[in-house]
Amino acid sequence: MSGSSYAYASGRVSGLEGSLLTGRIWSQLISAADRDEILRILGDSWYGSLLQGETDLEKALGKAAGRAEEELIELSSDDALTAGVLQRRDVRNARYLWKNLASGGEGAVDVEPQGAIPVDVLRSAWSDGSLADSLPVQFREALEEVRLLVAPSAARLDAVIDRLAAKVESENMGQLDEPLRSLPAAKIELRNFLTAARNEELSPALLEEILLQGGYHNPSEISDAARMNRLPEVLAEKTGFEDAASSLAEGIETGSFVSFQRETDIITINLLEQASANMFSPGPLAAYVLRREMEAAHLKIIAAGKAAGIDSRRLSARVPRG
Repeated sequence: MSGSSYAYASGRVSGLEGSLLTGRIWSQLISAADRDEILRILGDSWYGSLLQGETDLEKALGKAAGRAEEELIELSSDDALTAGVLQRRDVRNARYLWKNLASGGEGAVDVEPQGAIPVDVLRSAWSDGSLADSLPVQFREALEEVRLLVAPSAARLDAVIDRLAAKVESENMGQLDEPLRSLPAAKIELRNFLTAARNEELSPALLEEILLQGGYHNPSEISDAARMNRLPEVLAEKTGFEDAASSLAEGIETGSFVSFQRETDIITINLLEQASANMFSPGPLAAYVLRREMEAAHLKIIAAGKAAGIDSRRLSARVPRG
């Protein structure tokens, strides 16, 4: 796809970006009295069509990423970018299906529209070796790992699919220009340090097993930092992560990592905003999908917080919006 073609597509994406929620709307959502008020506010936004006839807010928000992906696929003539978007959908469908099958279900769960892999193939590969062998290598390895788990917990199943998601995202974004190329490594790095801080009681070997590859520090370096009580200092070695490192230290001391999660989101948002600036690259197209996905994730946090009676001040401390 040429630079001029990207400029045309990016111009159309600018219109879609205008449908992302503004700071004023985020302030209204965080201050909302209850779920009904959240629904009323969102009803007048891009999310309105997703909410029509839908009583389950979580389910409606879960459709947001898919809707944004469809918009990107319509605009992009870059086969690699489109394939990357579809593979991310495959990961989500694999999560829904394989978690259900691993728990004794029959794979009769809601899934998203087909990505690059037919949904029936993802479902049937669970028991059909020939179909399992036909999967892309990363999906095949994840399926084998899931099937080897004995009486797996939801957390252990999610850990396997999380590794698959990280590999797929790193592989696809690794073909894009900066700063999107750096986004997977940044997300893996921050997630790994949070995981290590929350699981300091684990042995180094067990901790390394649950950490993801692909960050700026490898799992053994993070495990060593945890063992020596130096996680914040080691994280601060990465330029731009100093505030996150300070929040991590606060979390280790207080036992609450809300501030660190907020700093993680700020880093991600900043990278996506930078990526949106280069109109002669696929950055704006890919960043729009990821920004919409993150927006929906923050809406889920707010909705869950309201249902749990969490006040606006505490929600503001977690969600970097408004």
